[in-house]
Amino acid sequence: MNRHVPIDQVEIRDAFFAPRIANARHTAIPYMWDTLHDAVPGVAPSHCIENFRIAAGLAEGEFQGFWFQDSDLWKWLEGVGYALSVQRDEALEAQADSAIDLAAMAQQEDGYLDTYYIIKGLDQRFTNLKDIHELYVAGHMFEAACAYYQATGKRKVLDVACRFADCLCENFGPGENQLHGYPGHEEVEMGLTRLYAVTGEKKYLELALYFLNERGQKPYYYDKERLSRGEKLHEKRENFWDDYGYYQADVPVREQTVARGHAVRQLYLLAGMVETGAAAGDDSLVEAAERVYQNIVQKQMYITGGVGSTHVGEAFSFDYDLPPDRCYTETCASIALIMTAIRLHRAHPHGKYGDIVEKALYNGILSGVSLDGKKYFYMNPLETWPERCERRNDIRIDDERKGWFGCACCPPNVLRTLTGLSMYLYTENEEYLYVDQYVSSVVEAGDTKLLVESKFPWQGEVKIRVEKAGSKKLALRIPGWAKDYTFSINGEEMDHDAWNGYEFAGQVQDGDVIELVFPMEVKKMRSHAHIPEYAGKVALMMGPVVYCLEEKDNGDELWNLSLSDGPIAPEFREELLGGVTILTAEGVRESTSDALYSEEETKQEKQPLTFVPYYAWGNRGKGEMRVWIRKA
Repeated sequence: MNRHVPIDQVEIRDAFFAPRIANARHTAIPYMWDTLHDAVPGVAPSHCIENFRIAAGLAEGEFQGFWFQDSDLWKWLEGVGYALSVQRDEALEAQADSAIDLAAMAQQEDGYLDTYYIIKGLDQRFTNLKDIHELYVAGHMFEAACAYYQATGKRKVLDVACRFADCLCENFGPGENQLHGYPGHEEVEMGLTRLYAVTGEKKYLELALYFLNERGQKPYYYDKERLSRGEKLHEKRENFWDDYGYYQADVPVREQTVARGHAVRQLYLLAGMVETGAAAGDDSLVEAAERVYQNIVQKQMYITGGVGSTHVGEAFSFDYDLPPDRCYTETCASIALIMTAIRLHRAHPHGKYGDIVEKALYNGILSGVSLDGKKYFYMNPLETWPERCERRNDIRIDDERKGWFGCACCPPNVLRTLTGLSMYLYTENEEYLYVDQYVSSVVEAGDTKLLVESKFPWQGEVKIRVEKAGSKKLALRIPGWAKDYTFSINGEEMDHDAWNGYEFAGQVQDGDVIELVFPMEVKKMRSHAHIPEYAGKVALMMGPVVYCLEEKDNGDELWNLSLSDGPIAPEFREELLGGVTILTAEGVRESTSDALYSEEETKQEKQPLTFVPYYAWGNRGKGEMRVWIRKA
């Protein structure tokens, strides 16, 4: 069975990612801890820890925040677990242990733990699975508990999680006295399967399968649930109709073929289907997830790896509907995309999944956090005009990052992704070690040890030194953007023989040096003809990085700029945006008369253009930005 190399067996030494991981550990973790305690002036209050204090009987008051507020703590704890897997820290562990102790105090006698219902009234628990996220929160708790236990060996949080999982197993299932429902916001399927992998308790896997198998079956459980609360069916609520497709619950999961509804829920569902299906040996779940995933990456994904094109319900809309200035493209959705892609890769390895992980990681996810690690984008548009964002009420786009959000799912999600980055770099089984991403690191997989030195993303040179050959054969991903490359072992150039997106180095020896060179050519990317907003336009990419224009470098009214046919020059600027390669090119600026409408020809003047990496936009103050540009 394919699996990621354990996080404590990968040491990241990458010039690009290591500073970001260090920033997550030393800046984001303490910043989020303070935010969860409402101790950061000027940001939206969380009330997360205070809710736990109230639920534990240590304070009085009402529940505040969203009903899934607990999940912010659990995602923070998961990120802490990954950080501690790499380097233990007594002070950080003490903080985490204090939060675990607090949660344990709030836990009910039967194992139930969700502060919303503990405070609001336990008689209402499990009565609104569709809208109130008890099972979503539980899934994040289970993942956090596994991460922290595996990092520290401390069982307390794992025992808390198992008690809650036992409570769910008691209350949900096919039995006559059990509830036959499933979560409105998927996540618990991944959490339960991971808890099964750590504890060996098979009933956790069986419950994850039960939730997946029940989803979308008729008569709809959500209808029964709503009628029991005295509500009418199909009444308009929350600005959109109660279409169960929004929850991926209108048809059984194995019959679904296109992405629908809330983008994060859809992708968490797919990731859960793959992980649970693979663990249970149910290929039908993996195959069904693959069908919907392919619809996303072929017809509903932005060039940055962003997904979810409408703010109404934070959702997918329909094939090729990918507007650049009104897209939602939530940071969490890009994270969920790579969670799905890496699980599909583990189910049946192929380089195409690593291509999507790479695309989203370098673009749609990194754009979600500022370079100093203290501000975040919830949404990641491909085009902004600040005045329009501020003055129109039909555009829900932030044009600058914020310190926190009332709905703060994205910041801790970015944290756990960065501190757990090594889980996306290597895949192993008994025979092969797959190098999935080229990030400078030392990896030990069983009896095989490699030193990987990469100059990504600015240069395409990779050198892999075999410290211990061991018994594993090596498979090296060839990025989809690398149409030409060289592959050599000990200086001898090898024939190109890539299969499923990988070059197979075979059985290597101690001391072997493998070198890969991928030309980092600037490419003018065009969109499918069905996307109207990009007709006659191009987007620039170099290697895995998508580029954009910013007002800071090019002046305002970016829509009046066009790209000329001349050369495009890469130039590394160490002092700019933490050290980036920019692209410079010749362009044209058009201008008109002062008339609102006129038959006069537009005036054209040459103007040099500067493109910066999309992930780094918005770090130099508010201003216009756009990815796609007309050709002159």
